Amino acid sequence: MAIKKITGIPEIDMIASALGKKFGKDNMMSLGPKYETVKAISTGSITLDSALGVGGLPSDRVIEIYGPPSAGKTSLCLQIVKSYVDTYGYERVPVFVDLERTTGLDLITSMGIDSERMVFCYPDTAEEALQLCQDLGKTGKVGVIVFDSIDAAQSERDTKRLMNETGVGDLPRLLSKALRSISKISVDHDCMFLFINQTRINIGVMYGNPETTSGGNAIPFYSSVRLRVSSKPSADAPDTLAMKVKVVKNKVAPALNRTAEFQFKCAIGTDPYLDLIGCSKDLGLIRFAGSAVKWTNPETQEIETLCTGGKNGLKQAILESAPLFDHLKALCTNKESTYLVDIEAESILPEGNPA
Repeated sequence: MAIKKITGIPEIDMIASALGKKFGKDNMMSLGPKYETVKAISTGSITLDSALGVGGLPSDRVIEIYGPPSAGKTSLCLQIVKSYVDTYGYERVPVFVDLERTTGLDLITSMGIDSERMVFCYPDTAEEALQLCQDLGKTGKVGVIVFDSIDAAQSERDTKRLMNETGVGDLPRLLSKALRSISKISVDHDCMFLFINQTRINIGVMYGNPETTSGGNAIPFYSSVRLRVSSKPSADAPDTLAMKVKVVKNKVAPALNRTAEFQFKCAIGTDPYLDLIGCSKDLGLIRFAGSAVKWTNPETQEIETLCTGGKNGLKQAILESAPLFDHLKALCTNKESTYLVDIEAESILPEGNPA
């Protein structure tokens, strides 16, 4: 039997080769290459991508997005779906499992998603919905599944009960059983599962945080990333939410308890240019000195005036310069910038801006 070299330690390599021969696949491997190949899907917000530490959400994990009603959870999920199809197209279709029956077609299309190339499911029970998630994920033809929402799911037994009859723990037991396989399916078939959940209050809690979520402890346990969404109407623009997203759990990057705040236009999403300006300012990449915008020139490494006109002037400068946009975005998301290379290749910096 040929022994595959994994660690260079003969005893460990022999066990790994024996397991591969017995079970037909590699059960042991070096973790370095595996973690390097984790793909991140942008959330549509550069500020949130920066807070997550890997430039977005992992494309092959279970994600929980929860918060109070009308916080923008479904819209944020649809923006993530839009980012996915912008990157990979509709070859692997997105799926929307709608248990709440509240999402309209106008919202889907206004977010820039082709509703005719997206699959919509309307299951009646939690068992049917979770079975759909498992079966669709196993096909390998689905890229992202949105489960809206856990709080709206009811078990088949619960549908047969009278209003004065109660059942204890039906949904948590179902989720605990289903997520054992869903968490494995997501990695094996490169499918992102977005579970939307609602916040509830534990009655009788006198000290500490009384906030909890529906469905028991299975979703918090199996989720690789948990995002807590809250929002309030923006004072700056109509039909806009000042959204605040906190990274409550993150097992794909050393970025925990970070908070991203950005403007979310209802039924449209975030403005990438204003979002980039806000993130760059928070990280200290730019600063406003009256109407002038200061930054560190990547060529001379000196503080210079990037443009004038405040936030509106900077937005116009970014609109006219793709390399500048890419440079600031790369710095915000901890990626390598090709700013100077792009300038030499395209030479499209606005006049008056340092190159």
